[in-house]
Amino acid sequence: MTEKSTPSPVVMVSGGASGIGAEVVRLLASHGYLMVVMDVQESLGKAVAEEAGGIFLPLDVTDLAGWRANLDACTERFGDVFGLVSCAGVHAEYHFDDPDPALFTTVHQVNQLGVALGVQVLGAHMAQLGKGSIVNISSGAGMPPSRTPDIAYASSKWGVRGISRVAALRLAPLGVRVNTVLPGLIDTPMIAGIRDADPERVVQVSQSIPMRRIGRPLDIARAVYFFISELGEYCAGAELLVDGGLGA
Repeated sequence: MTEKSTPSPVVMVSGGASGIGAEVVRLLASHGYLMVVMDVQESLGKAVAEEAGGIFLPLDVTDLAGWRANLDACTERFGDVFGLVSCAGVHAEYHFDDPDPALFTTVHQVNQLGVALGVQVLGAHMAQLGKGSIVNISSGAGMPPSRTPDIAYASSKWGVRGISRVAALRLAPLGVRVNTVLPGLIDTPMIAGIRDADPERVVQVSQSIPMRRIGRPLDIARAVYFFISELGEYCAGAELLVDGGLGA
């Protein structure tokens, strides 16, 4: 059964099954957007999509064919896709003295290539429409002063900033806005893994935050909403650091 008559703007969210992505889905749905949750975590993704009144589509963000198939599924079911939020990401401790570069490659494939493929596929679709908004999630670790010793994660998030700026320059004249949100330390499953591995590190960083707390996924979702919505209609190539003042 077709649903192309829906008046709600359609927004696709990669990494939408948990953490920041799931909160983005919930917040945008509460503002009337029709949400498409994409993730490798099928059971969690379906639950978030059901809660938000949207749909779930499986996606490995490193798979170009998967991106294209999901866009085709959305346009066939709903019509035009207005927005994309690229939240999918992984964190792994990779340092200069690590002997095996495989982990470095994996982090960059998910965090950086995944964002580039999303921009490539959805950017082309939105350019044909003459409108659209793409928000890529980078990290405070991808800008100075970066406090992480993990060169794979930090460098991948620097790369997200570069991808977003190049895409903004190319797509803004075509009516498509590309912007970046840079979270600081946020209470997500990713941070839970760091907390389990090095709890003292998390405590030290949280105490160094001027606002004296770790961020919430909702803090980031609100920044994403600003860029996706008409509130950010004159923003292209912008970066919003949401870190409680840590990077001040």
